Amino acid sequence: MNHSIFKNCRHSNDFLNQYFNLFSNTGVIDLHETIKISDMEIFDNEGNLKFILEAIKKADTFYNLFKKEFSTLIYHIVQEFYPETMPGDEIDELLQAYAVAILNATESVIDKDRNYPSYRLEEELATMNQLTLKLSKPEENNTFREAVHLKAKELMVNYFSGIFDLSSTGFLLLEKNAKLYNLEFASSFDSLIKPT
Repeated sequence: MNHSIFKNCRHSNDFLNQYFNLFSNTGVIDLHETIKISDMEIFDNEGNLKFILEAIKKADTFYNLFKKEFSTLIYHIVQEFYPETMPGDEIDELLQAYAVAILNATESVIDKDRNYPSYRLEEELATMNQLTLKLSKPEENNTFREAVHLKAKELMVNYFSGIFDLSSTGFLLLEKNAKLYNLEFASSFDSLIKPT
């Protein structure tokens, strides 16, 4: 078996450090409890491959569990507010897209909060504030949107332990990202149930 993609791993742990920093945001891989890449002895390409594939499998399991629970619980809220909404491909795709957006936004904000200087976080927060204000339509579906938003935030906290380490700016940035995707979901959902 040829694992040429991992040739450089033999001489450097940089690739592994970057890879596991990505997944440590989720709590799937806790570098402090399992293994510190910088303390590892260098091992062969087969070892690298096995180690990385196991981590990818854990991350995939995590993502799939999140998406499934997220979609199920948000669909229950949809049913509470719109009992006539039947399951189907369109609503499933919308819920999956929303779950993936929340996953990506949460990981991104946790990473930025850990690695960006505070002024960059503040700039991004100012941009997100302007964007969410511009897109908000308070008269439309407010109770439904808020119920969905609260459930999404609850799931984010349940699945991403890195949220507890966010700075105040990072936390506000995460809230604005979640709000933006909530607005997008609500708008798409409205279009789905009220075709023009």
